[in-house]
Amino acid sequence: MEKFTDKYKDFMFESLEDKFKDKLSDNESLKRGILLLLDNSVDDSDNLVNVQNFINSYIKDSEKVTLVGLIDDAEIFDFWNKYKSEIDEVLKNEGFFEKTPTENNIFSIYDFMIHGTKIAVQKVMQSLENDLFSEKNTQNQEENNF
Repeated sequence: MEKFTDKYKDFMFESLEDKFKDKLSDNESLKRGILLLLDNSVDDSDNLVNVQNFINSYIKDSEKVTLVGLIDDAEIFDFWNKYKSEIDEVLKNEGFFEKTPTENNIFSIYDFMIHGTKIAVQKVMQSLENDLFSEKNTQNQEENNF
């Protein structure tokens, strides 16, 4: 009976992507991909305070926070390859492509792409934090619960 209960619990809890897909503004596909990574990175991701704290920590210093799925360069490359159009759009809006790689102290195309992806993920985390935890969205969620 215990095994059945454990398997049933897996179906009861939605992923972060399922919970928040309706709250996402722009770059929806990229944000959904990051939510999947957050599910694997945040201890007890069902507790939204843990998710918010993780996102805030990542925004402050992404080098000190481990986002499972974006640890090594190969994983970052795979992530970029999957979401390249949205990542490139974020980087374009941030003016990343206006500087040459040498101005960014980068000397290979691969490193340029890795560095850019890290910047884009951090910027999208800021937008994601706003989508999920801003006062306006929190109030709308509370109104929908009544």
